Parts: sequence; C-alpha cells; structure tokens
Amino acid sequence: KAFSDSVMINHPRFCSLMVRNRAGEHWRKTHVNIDDHFIIIHPTTTAAATESGHVEDDVEAAVNAYLADMAVSTPLSNDKPLWEVHVLMGLNCIVLRVHHALGDGASLMSMLVACFGKKKDDSVAEKRENGGVKKGHEERKWKEGGVWGVVKSVWLTVVYAIKFLGRLLWVKDETSVISGGDGVELWPRKLETVKFQLQDFKFIKEAIPNATINDVLLGVISSGLSKYLNLNSPKALLHGLQLTALLVVNLRKNSGLQDLSEFMRPNTWYGSSSWGNKTGLILQPVHCCQDLHPLDHVRRMKAIMDQKKQSYEAHIPYIALKVFA
Repeated sequence: KAFSDSVMINHPRFCSLMVRNRAGEHWRKTHVNIDDHFIIIHPTTTAAATESGHVEDDVEAAVNAYLADMAVSTPLSNDKPLWEVHVLMGLNCIVLRVHHALGDGASLMSMLVACFGKKKDDSVAEKRENGGVKKGHEERKWKEGGVWGVVKSVWLTVVYAIKFLGRLLWVKDETSVISGGDGVELWPRKLETVKFQLQDFKFIKEAIPNATINDVLLGVISSGLSKYLNLNSPKALLHGLQLTALLVVNLRKNSGLQDLSEFMRPNTWYGSSSWGNKTGLILQPVHCCQDLHPLDHVRRMKAIMDQKKQSYEAHIPYIALKVFA
C-alpha cells in the first residue's frame, strides 16, 4: 500500500500506457497492478569467491552479471506501464528498469529523491553548490563575450555540426582490437565496474588549471585505453589511434539535481526544466598514443571539451530528433 501511494506510482508517465496508432504515440492512463511490475530474483554467487572471503566482490559480480543479461533480454511489455522493479534477494540490491521514454537520468533521479526523502540541509547545500557552478560557467562564458565570442561560438557550432553529419553518413573509427564484429548488438554482454576515489580525481584536477572532474575522467579513460591497446596491439599506436566517445549532456538551464516540482512544470520553451528527455549528444575524440604522460591525456581532453562547451553541438542532435523523429 505504501508503494501504491508513492510519488512514483502517481507520476503520469509511470501510470500510463504508451499507445501507438495512426496519429502517432501518446500516453493513456491506466490502473497499475503492482504485482505485475515487481520481479523477485534469487541469484546465486560463485562459491569460490565466497569461500575466499571476497563476499563484496562476489555480490558485485553477481549484480553485474544480472544487469548484463538484462541488457539483451526481452524488451518491456507495452501491455503495462514501461517500468519494472527487480528485487535481487540475498544481494541487497534493487534494480529499477525504466524505458527511456519515461524520462532521462536527471528526471528519474529527482523522482527517486522525492520518493525516498532527503535531508533539508543536504538540499540547501546542493542548491548552493549547483548555483555556484552555474555562476562560474556563466562568468567564464561572459569573459569570452563580445563579437568575437559570438563569431567563435557560431563557427565552432558549424564545424561540429558538419563533423556530426559526416560521422552519421560515412566516417568511421579505425578497426582495432576493441572493435565489434557483425551482429555485435546481439552478442552476450559482460558488465564490469571500477571504483575511483573522488579525492584522487580532485587531486589531479588541482594540478591542471580550470580542469573539471569530467575532464579528469575522460583523461583517465584515454590513458587507460592507450595502455590497453599498447599491450594488445602495439602497432596500432605507432601513428596514433583516434576513437570516438559519445557523451550525453543535460541541456537544462539548471544542470544540477532539482526538486521534482520543477520538472513537473508545463513545457514553455526549449531548454526549460520540465520532465522528459532534455539531453543532447557530443562526439568526443579519444586520442590513444604511446608514451604520453597521464596528465597530458587530461590536458588534451580539457582543451577539446573547452571548445565544445563554447559551441552548441549538444543541441543539434536534440533539435534534429524533435523535428524529424
């Protein structure tokens, strides 16, 4: 009964069916049978890891294996609202499986915070932090202002738009040892997780002026891929190898976590903080090369991201999907 009265169940998207007809797709409110959405699972863990005492690692591996199987499992049924709650008994884990049409990550996180509650002090502190970050970005943007700033922004947007179009039509990454073969989308999945200390990222961030945590993360990925390719395919890095990462960007005016009521306001104009999918895409080059210092990987990623932040590359796919999809 408590779950039936929750914010999640009473949300319009979570108590509606997606109906397709000649007029297109639309939402139709329906009765939610909680039992149809809860799936109880009794996964087993490997005895070897348990006997060795690595219970935490074993539980994480079991959860990852279940998520990997879910990634290629049967799609969500259209006969009920497009969400499920998978309860992994014995693993202390609950998996919320949600169709992307119900909302993006920022929307769903705000809903979950509203469902499970949040300390008032934490909320106030977060608002201050988000406001400070946003203000800092605005000040940096104004420093680039004037006519030159506008010209540079337009030029970079045009350049990245052409590159995005070229990538869609004919440009592809070079084949490497991490490239998939034909029918790769149907291959079995394997999910691995890795943990980083946020303090370590902050330490690296302080070593490079105006760097962000995201810059550091991209630099770590670039450096890690370079080392992996150097071990498994050294010849591929003789002249450098460029891979492409696809980054998802929150396009809302306030990029931080917001109160659910902010998301539920009616749509007014593009970029408003209303519920739904307000995300764009950025094509991020990842340069893999030999003998490059790890900090240089971060500096290279930061330089690329600084230019992309001055453009409207992320908005182009969003607008294109709205117009043509």
